[in-house]
Amino acid sequence: MKPFKMKTLSSLLVAFGLCTMAHALPEDSAEPIKITSDTGGYDHQINEGFYDGNVVMVQGTLEIHADHAQFKMVNDELEEVIAKGNLIKIKYLPEANKPWVFGEGERLEYYPKKNLLVLSQRAKLTQEDDVVEANRIEYDTVNKKVRALSDKKSDRVFFEIKPKGK
Repeated sequence: MKPFKMKTLSSLLVAFGLCTMAHALPEDSAEPIKITSDTGGYDHQINEGFYDGNVVMVQGTLEIHADHAQFKMVNDELEEVIAKGNLIKIKYLPEANKPWVFGEGERLEYYPKKNLLVLSQRAKLTQEDDVVEANRIEYDTVNKKVRALSDKKSDRVFFEIKPKGK
């Protein structure tokens, strides 16, 4: 399959209703997924999209920047997003009047049906003054639970949790 321009792909995505990406603001899931990149494509037979070069995926308040990204659809619903790059960046607003969540790493995996965001390799997750750094961070986007893992015995995970004012 030959790559084609993102304008065409974005139109196809909207036309086929591929518009549920993340558990950011509840209204974000009704927004279309907008993707720009240097090259990209969508294979309707296997329901997968792929993008290379300066990839930016946006849906409402959710924004992902990566060198390479792909996604898979199952029954017209987003099953997974996998992004790779020198340093992938993600940001989203989980709830109105709550602080933004920022993440980064060399690899991002997002599984919306499982409410799971995984950042790995130089991974960092920040919300307001709270910070987690590790080789791998698993984040439950609904229950707001974080699990940090190192990949070697010599590596350590880092948490900085600031007390909240009363």
